[in-house]
Amino acid sequence: MRLLLILVFSTFALALASQGLERDLDGPYIDYLRGHDRYKVEWVDRTNGGAYRIKGSNPLAKLPPFKGFHPQSVDVNRSFERESTVAYTDVDTLAVISDIHGQYEVARRLLILHGIMDDAENWTFGRGHLVIVGDVFDRGDQVTPTLWLIYHLQQSAAAVGGRVHFLLGNHETMVLEHDLRYVNPTYLATARKLGMPYYKLFNEHTFLGKWLRTLPLSIKINDAVYVHGGFSREVVHQMGGLAKLNDVYHDYLVGHRAQMAAWHSKKLNLLHGRRGPLWYRGYFDRRQFTADDIDEILASLDARRIIVGHTSFDAIKRYFGDRIIAVDSSIKFGSMGEVLLITNGIYKRGTLTGEVLELEPIQ
Repeated sequence: MRLLLILVFSTFALALASQGLERDLDGPYIDYLRGHDRYKVEWVDRTNGGAYRIKGSNPLAKLPPFKGFHPQSVDVNRSFERESTVAYTDVDTLAVISDIHGQYEVARRLLILHGIMDDAENWTFGRGHLVIVGDVFDRGDQVTPTLWLIYHLQQSAAAVGGRVHFLLGNHETMVLEHDLRYVNPTYLATARKLGMPYYKLFNEHTFLGKWLRTLPLSIKINDAVYVHGGFSREVVHQMGGLAKLNDVYHDYLVGHRAQMAAWHSKKLNLLHGRRGPLWYRGYFDRRQFTADDIDEILASLDARRIIVGHTSFDAIKRYFGDRIIAVDSSIKFGSMGEVLLITNGIYKRGTLTGEVLELEPIQ
């Protein structure tokens, strides 16, 4: 039976390649079976509605091609440990993108046009750092290809001294907490075909789920702090530094325990709520937030600026001079988007037409 399955799926993959057909494949989803000695890989072909599964000790060798997925970058025997470093210095070249929300093609075009990778999705940014400021999940129908692309770039960059930082956004944590309000219907259909709730595709027994649970909430690079939503005055007064904040989120708030933990602690409820780092939009409310407030927050963070996503604009914007930089450029709509480019402390924005322009102030 096992040999038959291998033959069926090998034939399936070869048929696609030989016919040159572009299938809309959703996956792969890798699940560990009995520790790390066997794996289950599943996917759905959206073109014909079929659901497929391979089990074994080396199923990745038998897969058809998937968007964004580079099997040579995936070591299923790797260990998953959180990165303990939260501050990086002497980084001369950075690119920053956020709130991709399943718009793989837009993100891919931006990364190619602005020298982060080539057409084959090979890392071309050298020792530069790429920061994804959260929210790859939800809304769009190409979330999984985007996740696999980011994972591939992360491994490729590390091999040549570069870095890819994927920060948690509120939509990552929503899926990990089983909150599926914004999941694209095509993914709910995938989950039904595979016979499980969508969040189980990213549980703690899956490859992507293990990886997601290692991601930081916030980091500092040079003189800038990166976080999805932002830091309110209340949070910086209580957080005890970025390392402590990342620890608290992973120990108490990332995953299905989040709601219960938040109910039992006022501090956790603050971090998990609308004034917490994943949901905060207060910087852009002129009635509630002033230049004195941002000065106080930056002093607490020992930083000169904060770079945030979450709040959407029609381009990358600067605010309070350049102390707040908003990088959610509405990629979620699938027809627009920008990437922030930082070279030796000079901030520019790269467009979908390949232009490199000055940052615009928020009016």
